[in-house]
Amino acid sequence: MTEDLKLIVLEVNKLLETEYNLITFDSLSPESLLQVMIDVFHAFDAIDKLDVRENDPEETNVHVMDALRKIQYRPPGDMDDPGAFRRGLVRGEKKLIHPILRWTFDNRERVKKSSYLAKFLIPLDLPPEAMSMPDLSSMWVQYLQTMDDFKDAHRAYEQSVHEGAQTRELRSDIGAIETEIENVKKRIERTQTRLDKVPQQELLLEAANSLRIEKERQKELLSQIEEQKQGLNRASMIHDRLQKDLHNAKMSVQGATPQNLMDSLIEETQVLEFMVQQKLPQELLQRRSEVQTLQEVIDEPNIARSDLVEMQSKIDELNREIQKHVEVRMAEYNIQNDTLGPFRQQAAMVARNKEAAAEQLDQTTKELREIDNQLQDKQRKLQDTVGEVILRGEELKQFVNTLRAKSNVYKQQRADLASVKAEVTDLSQTLENLKTQDPSLSSTLSQVTDEDSSMAGSSLASGGEFDSRPGSPGIASRGMTELTRLVDGLQRAVTAARERVTPLSQQLRPLRERVIELKDEMDSKKQSYDALIATLNAESAVMQSKITDTEKSIKALEQQWQELQLEFERSELLLEKANEEIANLAAINGDGASGKPARISLKETLAQQIFEQETIGKRLVEERGNLQGSKTERQRQQEMWGDLKRLFEVKIRCFQDNKLRGPGGTLSVSRGGAETFILQ
Repeated sequence: MTEDLKLIVLEVNKLLETEYNLITFDSLSPESLLQVMIDVFHAFDAIDKLDVRENDPEETNVHVMDALRKIQYRPPGDMDDPGAFRRGLVRGEKKLIHPILRWTFDNRERVKKSSYLAKFLIPLDLPPEAMSMPDLSSMWVQYLQTMDDFKDAHRAYEQSVHEGAQTRELRSDIGAIETEIENVKKRIERTQTRLDKVPQQELLLEAANSLRIEKERQKELLSQIEEQKQGLNRASMIHDRLQKDLHNAKMSVQGATPQNLMDSLIEETQVLEFMVQQKLPQELLQRRSEVQTLQEVIDEPNIARSDLVEMQSKIDELNREIQKHVEVRMAEYNIQNDTLGPFRQQAAMVARNKEAAAEQLDQTTKELREIDNQLQDKQRKLQDTVGEVILRGEELKQFVNTLRAKSNVYKQQRADLASVKAEVTDLSQTLENLKTQDPSLSSTLSQVTDEDSSMAGSSLASGGEFDSRPGSPGIASRGMTELTRLVDGLQRAVTAARERVTPLSQQLRPLRERVIELKDEMDSKKQSYDALIATLNAESAVMQSKITDTEKSIKALEQQWQELQLEFERSELLLEKANEEIANLAAINGDGASGKPARISLKETLAQQIFEQETIGKRLVEERGNLQGSKTERQRQQEMWGDLKRLFEVKIRCFQDNKLRGPGGTLSVSRGGAETFILQ
């Protein structure tokens, strides 16, 4: 992203002659950034000069979209909403303008060409009513014909420019080929003159041809031998892998007995039976209840905010009443007589653990299936990449070691080759310097080369030896002596350098072997470390599960203690109320004797509250029946409101489209021939 911004800033400064940097350009306001994009389009002649601050945003958006259409810019593929793209351009969003500027600068020539052609090839936007006028219709046909003529002329111009460039390239290629032909002819002539001086040249040519053929056959045989070795290595690797798989299969089957297999099958069958008979029906029932609830929510008519508030208040009131009744029932229920309570708790705990284990088994099965699919995909990709041979374990380690050794040999040979090339370059440069210092050295070297070749040919023909006496004619020149001395000095220097490098390379070889051994040892230690870490993680997971179970049991005991405490408080409260009731009864008896009014008992109070709740329940049932009866009317009203909403949306869209297309109107012709154009 930073590289794109750097390129944009550099191109904008170059094109608009500004002095932006990364910070100032990135901190531009949306309006200024949109103005920069419009100025860039104006520099490419794709839009007229305009000021964003003075123009209307809708008009600016129309001009910008027209410019993008001229330069043939396409928004990114993930931009599905054109309206969001237009709004983002009007707001000057960086995530839209920066890619447009980058694309414009990357396709500079294409943008220039598109902007130039857009002036002449984009037709005018005329309303359909205007085509009914004869004069305007004939001018429109002429306009389209002129546009077609311009297309043909521009196409012919581009073809001529392309042909001219191809002609220049062909001429330059022909000149280079002719020069190369002349050089080859000169080389052939020089080689022919040297060859004419050699006796028995036909025998030498035949021997050279036979030598070349034998070398080619030797290369073919070596390549065949290498292919056979590689095939043998692959076959041996496949054989070793199959032997290892066979050994693993034998080891896995070695301790298996019919009883063990039967036990594993019984355990797997029990697990699957639990999943099918208990877990899956519960999940299916839960999904059905959720679907039913969602269907009821969908079927319900539209509810206003006041209805929601009222229903929430009723729900809260009912919850409070239910809580009171539950407290009363729990107060009447003696938990001490419940001898099966601990067993129920244990059964519930076992059921929860069973459900958790089933969920974990389901999740683990899904993960295993996904991992198997990924493994198969990767094995398929690896097989498509490297062929049938797939190395694993020790085979892979052996192959990596072999590849590392070959890589070391290759690096050493490449270093030797680089040193030899550097030496050849130094000797060539020295020879060129000597030739520039002594011009007669070139002719002397050519004469010496010719004499050496003739002497080599005569010695090969006669079976004699080369004449290398110091007094031989043609070798006693001063330049050749200096060249020989210089070459000897260079050879001694190279020999001394090699002697200095040889002990260092000998010292380096055991160090490399030591590094390889240490790396192998590190790999083995790393494997041991990974295995130990995996074991520790497994043990820690087991301990964590035990800790979690213990915490859950502690929380269950705490919750049980809290429930017992609440039960004790409720018992005390009931005891107090019973004492108050006894006192009230005694007071009622005394007041009856004295003529005072009797107080209402607790039983009568609860009976009155129960009667009130039943009345409220009946009223809610009646309200529910009324709501169900008005369901059809509410649905029809909702559909009418939806139709009205869609009608308004269509009108708004038509209004926006008319606004984007610009001013238009209708053309009406009266009976007298008068024409009237009404703007809209």
